[in-house]
Amino acid sequence: MLPNGVLISNLLGADSIRYFVRHSIEHIAAAPFVEVILLFIMISAVEQSGLWCYFSNAVRERTLPTLTRRQSYAMRVSFIVFVICLIIVAMGFIGPQGNLLSVTGHVAGGPFAQGWLPLFCVCVCLPCICYGWLSGIWSSERAVLSAMAVSITRYSSYFVTLVVASQLMAAVRYLQLFDFLSWGDTALSICSILVYGLPLLLLLINPSRGWHHS
Repeated sequence: MLPNGVLISNLLGADSIRYFVRHSIEHIAAAPFVEVILLFIMISAVEQSGLWCYFSNAVRERTLPTLTRRQSYAMRVSFIVFVICLIIVAMGFIGPQGNLLSVTGHVAGGPFAQGWLPLFCVCVCLPCICYGWLSGIWSSERAVLSAMAVSITRYSSYFVTLVVASQLMAAVRYLQLFDFLSWGDTALSICSILVYGLPLLLLLINPSRGWHHS
């Protein structure tokens, strides 16, 4: 419902303009900026560490590429780190009062359901950092940090898309376009996924369309 409980269909009306100007920052803050940044960090970690090249070649050639002794050691360590991360996360589900479960002992509504993306980011980035560091791809902390930011720089224009998309979603909510449906909340969620996710998907599939800096 609107703040005043009245459906205003004219976005150019005085009340609409006041509403959007007053709440514009709130609407932008509601966009998934943090989630996108974490996604870009994970993409950078896998890509820049050399693991993406390794596994993509393995899939394409249907055989594991030959590694140097140093790379083999780095691969073993990164795998062990990945397994340790999974074990630590799994321990959060042990028992009815697991740290990652809700107070009722369920996944839904618990810390994991709300914070799975940061955990997933850690489980992906730590092994990548281990492999990149031990294999010699990265030789300093600055190199690691720069590598983690590659995708953020490459796809920086998407953050502008998020700003525009946040205002579009605010307009959808303001106009209550799905309130007449019994599954209005689900329709709104689907709309949000399309508005935010479709441009990102197109960007990742075909970055050469001019969405990133050359």
